[in-house]
Amino acid sequence: MPGAGHSTGTPNFSDLLSASASDSPTPLAAPASAAQTGNDEIARMRKEMDAYKRERDKIVQNRTIDPPAFQIALPVNDRGYMPYVTADQQKLMDRITDSYLGRPEHEMEKMWEELRANGLTPDQLARTAAYFVNLDGEIVSRAVATGSQRSARHGSTAWTASSV
Repeated sequence: MPGAGHSTGTPNFSDLLSASASDSPTPLAAPASAAQTGNDEIARMRKEMDAYKRERDKIVQNRTIDPPAFQIALPVNDRGYMPYVTADQQKLMDRITDSYLGRPEHEMEKMWEELRANGLTPDQLARTAAYFVNLDGEIVSRAVATGSQRSARHGSTAWTASSV
């Protein structure tokens, strides 16, 4: 699939993370109010994504044809974190990719151009994400994902992916 491969000269995930990282040092421990604000933001993002997933599952289940499988692979850094895609980003990504369902394969490059124009390619998401997620579903700030700040342990979280 065009745009899905890794070409030489392309920055790796660590480069993408550091490209937008601040040059100022990050404190090792965030103040309690900042930590609570971050926890509230993460809880809000989870709630929005869960609501969107429920809506999306209904749409996908009501399709009369099986569309071809399509995935956008997100890079994972050496600490095991990948960019967290917000509900708004996922809605836009789904709208764009759905508009290309049933089109000839040669039009997929147009889809990638549209995703790129909206900041939704894997490298763009890695460069701009404020939050990151690991395979256990733990959402953390950019600072924690890159190792410049320690993670506070949160309660366990169960994430599920659509079976479609």
